[in-house]
Amino acid sequence: MRPFTAPPDAPDPYDRPPYRVTRAPARLSGPGAWAIDALLPWRLARRIYGPFAMFRFDAADAVGLGGFGQPPVAAALVEPAADPLIERLLLPRALLGLGILVFVIGLFTDGDLFGPAEQWLTDAVLMLATGPVALLLACAPLVALARPGTRVTVARLCARPFLTALITTLFCALFVLWAIHGYDYEPDSATWLLPLVVFGPWLMVFSGSVLFLIHRNAFGVGGHPLVRPLASVPLVWLTALAHYALVDAVAALPDAHPTSSYWSALFAGPAGVTVTAVVEVFLLRRRHGVGFRGPLPGWRPPPPRVRAVPAALVERLRVDMARGAAAYWPHWTDRDGVVWAATPATHAGGQVMWPYVPTFTARHRPTPRPEVERTAGPLHPR
Repeated sequence: MRPFTAPPDAPDPYDRPPYRVTRAPARLSGPGAWAIDALLPWRLARRIYGPFAMFRFDAADAVGLGGFGQPPVAAALVEPAADPLIERLLLPRALLGLGILVFVIGLFTDGDLFGPAEQWLTDAVLMLATGPVALLLACAPLVALARPGTRVTVARLCARPFLTALITTLFCALFVLWAIHGYDYEPDSATWLLPLVVFGPWLMVFSGSVLFLIHRNAFGVGGHPLVRPLASVPLVWLTALAHYALVDAVAALPDAHPTSSYWSALFAGPAGVTVTAVVEVFLLRRRHGVGFRGPLPGWRPPPPRVRAVPAALVERLRVDMARGAAAYWPHWTDRDGVVWAATPATHAGGQVMWPYVPTFTARHRPTPRPEVERTAGPLHPR
């Protein structure tokens, strides 16, 4: 098999999204910002493990909104929006990975609120312990399968996730150490009670934020786009198997046998996460040309299936906007934060929506409303 070689004048495919973000989100830095993050546990978790949700404004959209009576958004607060279709997979994956099905099935089968809650706390420690192992299982094949001459680049794309995994390993070790020795104190001792009352809520919020972000982002922020789906699968399966082998198998009686509801509660979440990961891999391959060995050679982005509004109608609406008629049009916002004006014109059986962007693109241009809602999600009034 001939090795893959790009033409000498071809740009490096690893420099394009989703391998590289064209405009990295600017964050506040300096001692003051780190002090605030240390006081607010969810901000510290977000800085390490990535965002809870993507901002819906792109930098170009922010500049465009400033010209239509909207205050321009500061560049330091703008983060590139992810693929909206892939973005919708992350919340259900995080809930499935966190064991929401285990909790619900255990609650309805056992009728005990504290039993499933105690199991979830045990799984929380197992998630922190198996996370770095899952990341290693995801990154090692990516580096090994990379085309000759690109393995160093792929390894660099896995560097940020590896650093996050090392921080997780350290945090897990400290958490286990605190769990083992944190109860060896006298109840009346103010020396132990005061730090527990002050630091306990901070640690609970930080731990919950970390667990959610681990399952939502799977250490993949700033790394190879396939790290997230590939790491999420072994993470949930290793957690489920470790729970069975280290917790349930040890605590069960010798003559006890797992019931069907037990197996359903144990493996329903991992099965759901696996399905979302397969869908994400398929979407990355089809919509972004991401292959297991690297960017797919000769890949072209699929053309958007949007019915174009006639140029004469677009020009007429542009003249109406120049006369100030747009001030009386209703305005709507899609899931990406793009503002659309509902014009009085109709085309293809739908009201024509005008996007407030600096320049028209294949995705953001005057479009019938049904097509906008199909490609950009439900519109919300402003």
